[in-house]
Amino acid sequence: MGLFGKRENSKKFKLEQAEKFNNLVIESATERVNNEEILVGKSGSISMRKNRMIICCEGKVVFEGDIFEIIISELMSRNGIIIHGYDFETQSERTIVAHFSYYRKLSK
Repeated sequence: MGLFGKRENSKKFKLEQAEKFNNLVIESATERVNNEEILVGKSGSISMRKNRMIICCEGKVVFEGDIFEIIISELMSRNGIIIHGYDFETQSERTIVAHFSYYRKLSK
């Protein structure tokens, strides 16, 4: 059990956490593989649709995961997030780091 107990694993908490990062503009997205970060895209955004978190860069989907199954954590610098979980695009477990672009949100 973590610092916050069951709360951090609840559906309500995971949904609130994902909504916090919905419609954020990202500067770049990298994938962590064998303790290295490999660039997978630049100039993109994070969005939510039908309980899925989607990261798009340069017009293509880089990561798509179920909000209730992935783990989202914020970087200590607060200028990005780490997403770990099953990716529906590649059909595999991945760790993606999305770096924000000046905390800007997309206009609706």
